[in-house]
Amino acid sequence: MKTDEEISKSISPGNRPSSLKPEGDWARIFSYHSMDVEITRAEGIYYYDTDGNRYIDASGGPFAFTLPHGDSRMKQAISDQMDSFTHIHPTLASRPQADYCAKVSEVTPSKLNTTYLVSGGSEAVETAMKIARQHHLAKGDTGKYKIISNYGSYHGMTLATQGLSGNPGYDKYFGQMLTKWPHIHQYSDHEKPERMTREEWAIKCAERLEKMIYFEGPKSVAAYIATPHGCGSDWGVVPPKEYWQEIRRICDHYDVLLIADEVVTGFGRTGKWFAMEHFGVEADLMTTAKGMSGCYIPLGGVMVSDKINEPFEAGNAYFVHGFTNGGHPTACAAGLKAIDIYREDNLIQNSKKMGDHLFTYKEKLLAHPSVADARGWGLCMTLELVENKESGEYFPSSKGAESTFHSLALKNGLVFYSTLYGQRREPMFKRGLPLMICPPLSINQEEVNDLVDRLDNTLYEWEAEMGVS
Repeated sequence: MKTDEEISKSISPGNRPSSLKPEGDWARIFSYHSMDVEITRAEGIYYYDTDGNRYIDASGGPFAFTLPHGDSRMKQAISDQMDSFTHIHPTLASRPQADYCAKVSEVTPSKLNTTYLVSGGSEAVETAMKIARQHHLAKGDTGKYKIISNYGSYHGMTLATQGLSGNPGYDKYFGQMLTKWPHIHQYSDHEKPERMTREEWAIKCAERLEKMIYFEGPKSVAAYIATPHGCGSDWGVVPPKEYWQEIRRICDHYDVLLIADEVVTGFGRTGKWFAMEHFGVEADLMTTAKGMSGCYIPLGGVMVSDKINEPFEAGNAYFVHGFTNGGHPTACAAGLKAIDIYREDNLIQNSKKMGDHLFTYKEKLLAHPSVADARGWGLCMTLELVENKESGEYFPSSKGAESTFHSLALKNGLVFYSTLYGQRREPMFKRGLPLMICPPLSINQEEVNDLVDRLDNTLYEWEAEMGVS
């Protein structure tokens, strides 16, 4: 194995192993490129392949790896719990589950004091949908069942969450199986009229929710769900605080629950524990997953406000739901240690500090002819990549822009998980496609500089390859 000092900063394609070739049609489901790099270990913000080449984890896996890779404290916590017991019967109590839910309540917004534990983000969203419905049933509002969400959003890959996501691209494969929920257009700076300020436009965009509630019938709408960071072509767009404040007012007026999907943004990604804190707004339900354990072990949850939990706590309602691995003791032990590390290593503060440093490169990145926008917050930057800045259009699929980009990124020592593959989910992406920079929150300033340098080189090479000037 090479030492770090021996690892070349430029990784040539010829060094990559050729033996790792996934077999079967399943490899076509989720593949950006030929998957010809086999990873053998990971440490800090880096992956290492079979030849000892090092790659920066530029997007934290699927925007999920908030903690440093290979952290000995996490491994020890998981090992210690497995030495005691790994799982228990759902009707029995475990100290890791109780301690974890108590510790989560220390970092969540003030009114979200109860947590329903699951195994991941899609499960968390489905759980939130069921909580919303059963909360209204407990109150006697039997007609409230509809969930409003945004067009082109993303809330998971189960059938229920795909139907919620409002992406017509899914209809090609699952149309008859998907529930047709009502959708509205999310906030978008690209659609803002020139005569309006962002704050004025934010109010106008929020009013779309009120119109949809009125159209569907207020007595039939149970909840509204959205991600704080936008989705689809507007991934990473941060609206003014007036947007979410108006959304909150509308939900309160019509007794519609507000569900904040913080599966990506929760646990420090945006420079605060949770993204909704930026807006001074508390949701009724909040879904989380990725950062709960830093993805060391599958773990997700729904944080529930005291108001929503009250009928269940009082025994006036029974929550009809459950997953085999919900509240898994080993996952809870990982979650407990993750919160300790966030605090001990000041990772939430580091996300803000290193995010601010990352955004000092905004103009440098925007100077590229293929970069139409650079936006976001904390360690969550989105580059909108296009073929033509004036039209904002992306490359036709026949040019193979996605696979070319990712191959060049690997050559330059970068691993990206991005919605460059999203062209397969059209028309979710109407403009250029977003590339997400979401490294582990432990990244330092020198590593940020190195990441941007490698990305800068990758973009130049990609533009030359694709004929962008």
